Amino acid sequence: MNISALDIASQEKLDKYLFKALDPAAMPAEYASALNGNDFRRAMQIAVDYFRKRPSPAFFDDLKERPYDKETAVRAAKGDITVVNLSYAFPGGEIDYLYDPTKSTGIYNPEWQWQINRMYFWNDMALAYLRDRDEKLAAAFDRQAYKWVTTLPCPAADWNGRAFPSAWRTIETGIRLMNSWQTAFEVFRKSPSVRTETLALMLASMHEQALHALANRTRKNWLMIELSGVHTFGVLFPEFKISSEMRKQSAFHLGTELKNQLLPDNMHYELSPDYHWVILNCCVTIYANAMKSDSLADLPADFGISLEKTAEAFLQLTTPGFTQPRTNDCYTINAPEVFKKIYPLFPHRKDFLWAVKAGKEGEPPAGSSASRFLPWGGFVAMRSSWKQDAAYLCFDVGALGMGHMHQDKLNINIYKGKEELLFDDGGGNYENSPYRHYAISAAGHNTVLVDGAGQFRQEPKITSQAIDAQFFTGSKFDYACGVYDDTFGENCLKPATHKREILFVKPDFFAVADTLQSVDGNLHDYTMLMQLETLQVKTAPGIVHGVLDGEYDLYALLLSDDISVVVESGKSDPVSGWYVGRNDKIRKAASTVKVTAKQQKDFKFLTLFFPLKKGDAFPQAKKISQQKWEIRFNGSVYLLDLSDLTANFKSL
Repeated sequence: MNISALDIASQEKLDKYLFKALDPAAMPAEYASALNGNDFRRAMQIAVDYFRKRPSPAFFDDLKERPYDKETAVRAAKGDITVVNLSYAFPGGEIDYLYDPTKSTGIYNPEWQWQINRMYFWNDMALAYLRDRDEKLAAAFDRQAYKWVTTLPCPAADWNGRAFPSAWRTIETGIRLMNSWQTAFEVFRKSPSVRTETLALMLASMHEQALHALANRTRKNWLMIELSGVHTFGVLFPEFKISSEMRKQSAFHLGTELKNQLLPDNMHYELSPDYHWVILNCCVTIYANAMKSDSLADLPADFGISLEKTAEAFLQLTTPGFTQPRTNDCYTINAPEVFKKIYPLFPHRKDFLWAVKAGKEGEPPAGSSASRFLPWGGFVAMRSSWKQDAAYLCFDVGALGMGHMHQDKLNINIYKGKEELLFDDGGGNYENSPYRHYAISAAGHNTVLVDGAGQFRQEPKITSQAIDAQFFTGSKFDYACGVYDDTFGENCLKPATHKREILFVKPDFFAVADTLQSVDGNLHDYTMLMQLETLQVKTAPGIVHGVLDGEYDLYALLLSDDISVVVESGKSDPVSGWYVGRNDKIRKAASTVKVTAKQQKDFKFLTLFFPLKKGDAFPQAKKISQQKWEIRFNGSVYLLDLSDLTANFKSL
């Protein structure tokens, strides 16, 4: 073939992945005539004209409502790109898709180079162009797309591109196909500034990418992304001969894998709300595509049921601020944005509507108690109510998870309304730095250290049976407990066991009992950790007062004897006292409160955590007897047995 404006590799790409791949019966009659006459430039023009003019697929019905950032669009058009919270302006505005600026920052993160090839900035450029018709954006897109397709060939058929540097990891391939490339092609196909050659090569490349993703399927969340991308291509471009088969194969594999990756309580087995949402989003995308393209028959018969249950499990963990608690590697997930995609598929679910509207419409999840326990995922969500000013605690009693694991069993994070008072930062970005290692370690969580060492478990990644957390819930109290009896430190020693019990005295405070017992018969230093997103921590004997930025502070009463308290902030050797942010927050100094009992064989920390509204009276605790304590807070008086937390619940 000969299209003089293109190099040999580009002509071969068009020949294999466009001209020989399109179904002539789906194209204008003159397309086949041009091919038969070896007039490849005319065939390319006819094909591109067809795709420029064809009606918009239903996939894009909401295009004008999709959010975007105009500043990001303008910057990206000039080659100024932000990836994983780091911005870089390419010299001359020419993007090098294999360049990694983190190599010169001292904190190497190969995800920057990989993830620039997700082209999320194309969404912003396309949607900004859709509103303003600024041809400078279209011209910039044309240059960027043409360069990518003509300079980054697909890797060998038996290699999935998982190396550095690479533009062809299959996770990026799947994301491009289900997201940025589709949006960009849909919008910019109508621009006079985008060349025929660019659109033709994009079509060929998307076909090639779909074949690459399908042939090099991986596992876990990557597999779901790959399959969703392939299915999206098959739905949006039925003119390709293989599109129908792609839809069927990707739907079959995704339906099968959804069952494999869900635990019996419908929590995703990576035990991260972030990646639970990744799976949900992939399944929502494929289900919505199938509905809009009348291809639901391609999906397993029970796919919709599984998808609905997956969304339901996600809802169980939602915080009063309509986010998700950050467990394992996790971004801050906005529940209304999630359920905007889910609710239209299940309009009978009033609780899904409630999530979309952030509690202003619909109905909260049913049940006599707002608290929940997912016994296979291992998460206890204690709530005072489903209202937006509720007190909330997430307690992790589960396994490591199949991916993105943290050493954080028995971790807790506490919320009051939309404010997180005792934090889990989600582990930071996937960089190779001491901060990342700290953020995924026990030292970066609200856990317990033994002789300065944190928990260090390798298994199990998922549990083989439901977890018995002795979970009880009622109108006045919630109770749950968990045990860590695995190794501590990289030497994998077993010096002690840790049992954590939590009593939620509704709606006011949480009583946490941490019982440490020596296994080796030796004396140990036990340290309980609290992570506070503030540099203002006031301490006094038996008191820790974290002064936070919002309406509420966190006030802790330490009721154990023979303890010392140290507050560390912004410490680098070893790392301590940091909030290692992901998407919504950058890394910043915070406070790690260390409550230590030295040289003890067995020891019990007893801590009361109070969400304290600024200006309100401090809580008071008075010991009445060996078993009984009187707690005064918010105008209420509680008489509790803090030597046996279950006694309070079981006496009801």
